[in-house]
Amino acid sequence: MSTRKNNKNVILLILLLVVVGMAVGYAALSQALVINGTANISAEWKILFTDIKEGSMVGAESKTSPSYTSTTATFDVNLLYPGASAQYIVTVANQGSINAKLTSVDGIETVNKAAPADIKYSINAKQDDVLSSGDTKDYIVTVTWDADSTTVPDTKSKTATITLNYEQAE
Repeated sequence: MSTRKNNKNVILLILLLVVVGMAVGYAALSQALVINGTANISAEWKILFTDIKEGSMVGAESKTSPSYTSTTATFDVNLLYPGASAQYIVTVANQGSINAKLTSVDGIETVNKAAPADIKYSINAKQDDVLSSGDTKDYIVTVTWDADSTTVPDTKSKTATITLNYEQAE
């Protein structure tokens, strides 16, 4: 009987070890894993005017010095006769960290349809021009009194609002 009792004790001990091993294994495999992380966006969008200068003036004179803010460029010009023109060099800078692409230029068509019809605006900006982070781009805004004009318009001034629309470049 003693061998039987010893066998029982050994089996109980083995079973006890198996149960303890399973409990430890379950605890090890079922513990929660915690992953902590932080994501920061350090990108900055900053497209702005940084300069405006008088360019070529043919039969034209600036009434006031050209000026600019971060989002506007302003000039006031007198065109003296038909065929006269004035050019202004407007500098746009990408001081942000995201490359930008010119998607459209608004305002040219609208201002050119307004009176006086003989005074026309243009800009040499092209759709899809890329302005990389840290770069600058000069655009030339030209105001012209039509050379074929035979009359002096009743309204002698024409104000333009031209918008350069940028979006993130791919």
